[in-house]
Amino acid sequence: MGDSLVQNQCRNCGGAITDPETKNCPHCGTSQDIVQTTIDEKNKNVELCPNCGSPVTFNIENQQFACDFCHSTFTTKAEKDFDNLTFEPDNLIPFQVPEGLAKKRFFEWLIKGANVPLDILGKITNLQLEQVFIPYMGATVVYEGSWGADIGYNRSESYTEYVTKEDKKGNKYSEPVTKTRTVVDWNHSSDIFSGTAFKSDLINNELTGSVAEFAKSVSHLAFVPDVKPFDEHYTAGTRQMKISSDKVSEVLRSIRDFAKEEAEKTMHSVLPGDKNKNAKVTKFTYDLTSKYTYVPFWKIMYKYEGIDYIVIVTAAKKDKIEMDGSRPMSQEDSTVEKALKKNGRYGLLASLLFFVVNAMNILPDATGPFTAILVLVGIGVWIYFAIKRHRFLSTNKKHLKNNLHEYPDYVSLLKQYPE
Repeated sequence: MGDSLVQNQCRNCGGAITDPETKNCPHCGTSQDIVQTTIDEKNKNVELCPNCGSPVTFNIENQQFACDFCHSTFTTKAEKDFDNLTFEPDNLIPFQVPEGLAKKRFFEWLIKGANVPLDILGKITNLQLEQVFIPYMGATVVYEGSWGADIGYNRSESYTEYVTKEDKKGNKYSEPVTKTRTVVDWNHSSDIFSGTAFKSDLINNELTGSVAEFAKSVSHLAFVPDVKPFDEHYTAGTRQMKISSDKVSEVLRSIRDFAKEEAEKTMHSVLPGDKNKNAKVTKFTYDLTSKYTYVPFWKIMYKYEGIDYIVIVTAAKKDKIEMDGSRPMSQEDSTVEKALKKNGRYGLLASLLFFVVNAMNILPDATGPFTAILVLVGIGVWIYFAIKRHRFLSTNKKHLKNNLHEYPDYVSLLKQYPE
């Protein structure tokens, strides 16, 4: 009988709820809104978008998570399997640098290394070139916002200053002098601004070390005008590196900070007045359009005395080829160069030391000319070893260059691709 008087019971503690409009149990505080509770539970499990790292909300009607930042939608299962998703490129840059030209530039780059072995061209083995597409994300950010700042305008004003003077009899008197000065009138102001920014970055985590750093440094290639819609016809016979989901998320998160930095630059560029202070962005929104682009590279592999070396060469522009990688180094030549550099520095250090001693007058005056001579001797030692080191390096470079122009593979390529 008593139970019939209870309009509702808390599903958590069983306590009586007499007010049908209440949202929380008066006994234990548990929410009685089943829909909201379901949403809260879902959002506890997934707090960040796996695509860009922004907070997400769960749509109970569609049974999907939604991200307001990158507009991704996904299910709980899709979120768990995000790392296993395969990203497809939107476009690519076809290879613009032929194999022969890449190989020719590689030989020229190889002999320019510091203390490269003089016999390197004769001992290179297993030289192989592979066409590789490396993925980048190119993002276009369109932003707008409002700013607020104290704006100052310069204004000239006249004022009178009294100057004390003396007449011919020595009597002092004050005379008014009119002067001008610049003052700043400050007023708080606000306005709107907008702009567009571009950013690209490497979205592959297979590359490591100096090769990865080089690949990042040439990310601007993702914006070259020769971009084409992705077509497998261009990638036949090449290797395409994977678009890594974790790198995509990392880059998308960095774009938020990038967009804010660009917005602040735009704000400062449009601030009026002669001076400003306390400037800040008061409102900020932006839209992001991103595309995955495959950028072409030549991967060059070779051996020297049984050790593997790798070089990557840009292949998106024929008129501007860049490369980076590893070269062998002659330990003997490196030791000689370091010794010459060290001896020269000892001479310079001794010269500076004798100069300081002479300037501080620590020694008797009679030793002044002697210490001055020692200063000059120290400088002479430094110059001697600097010249000797320069000649040593120049001789090696000249020898390598002569070897290059006698190397059969290079001579053949030089005829095909003249300077």
